[in-house]
Amino acid sequence: MAAKKSGGDFTANQRQLNEELARGDLRRIYLLCGEQAYLRLRNRDKVVKALMGDGDEMNLARFSGADVTALEVIDMAQTLPFFADRRVVILENTGLLNPKTATKTVTGSKSSASLAEEAEKIADFVPRIPDTAAVVFVEESVDKRGRLYKAILKSQKEELGRILECETPDEADLRAWTGGIFRRSGYSISGKTLALFLSYTGEDMQNIAGEAEKLCCYAMGSREITEQSVRDVCSPRIRDRIFDMIEAIALRDRKKALGIYMELCSLRTAPQVILSLMRRQFEQLIKIRELSGRLPDSEIAKQVGLPPFVITKKYKPALRMYTSEELLEALEECIEADHDSKSGKIEAGIATEMIIVRHSGRT
Repeated sequence: MAAKKSGGDFTANQRQLNEELARGDLRRIYLLCGEQAYLRLRNRDKVVKALMGDGDEMNLARFSGADVTALEVIDMAQTLPFFADRRVVILENTGLLNPKTATKTVTGSKSSASLAEEAEKIADFVPRIPDTAAVVFVEESVDKRGRLYKAILKSQKEELGRILECETPDEADLRAWTGGIFRRSGYSISGKTLALFLSYTGEDMQNIAGEAEKLCCYAMGSREITEQSVRDVCSPRIRDRIFDMIEAIALRDRKKALGIYMELCSLRTAPQVILSLMRRQFEQLIKIRELSGRLPDSEIAKQVGLPPFVITKKYKPALRMYTSEELLEALEECIEADHDSKSGKIEAGIATEMIIVRHSGRT
């Protein structure tokens, strides 16, 4: 599913939260959610620091995973703090705000039904959270139809709670934020090099920050980040290498396509995973071709789950090298090979290599 680009909404909401924390306008309940772990964790630490003040960590309780119970949470929140203004309870990756899918994404032994029951009890407690406590939820995924989310939303309207959706910033904000990392470290980087860097890292801000740190250490002494240093240091994502392989197939460069395939195998990427990602890439290319001319790249990006600049600079140029018939045929072969490998008719590696060899050998 395409990521929601929060853009100005996130920036405004982040600014509002920062201002509230700075002036000591603290809430009884916080929900920090969304796909960007970097933003969730950074805001978690800021919120907790503001809530705790100079208080001792004996007034801080942390719960994680699906085994948390409403009784534990409520009991802790109702316990008076020890020589402090409030007791802080952190609930992280519990799945309470999205019980139906939580069993697939969080650790714990509870069923989705049991987790939903705990969420209902906490939803009932939200309006009764004492002013001597603060509850902080940190979750990637939330179900906005659930009672717990609605209870937190109501508390926000009553100025007792605050929700911050930590979604991926739009392209311009992400580029500005990334460029700022290098500038603050004393390095210059051109727009072209920055685009190359982001094509390697993707949109995950935690990954961007980690790769930027590695790059700054590597470039120490030069004070400039170059395209070559990006290629030397940063690890391209598997998805991007799959795309490079498909691009090589389209250019009928069999040697390069097979070379990338062998590189992925040497990195211990299972052939079944490579085959599935190839299938996904062909599906995205077909979808982009169908939508091109009817929708702007920003809207296409939302529907296929890719950044707009990747649509414009990578996928659309690649489409010029494929006919619609070739894309459909390649997709059908990937689907068939995936089915045959899972049913034991053929080994996944052999099936993948056959597709690469067949399509890179077209005239």
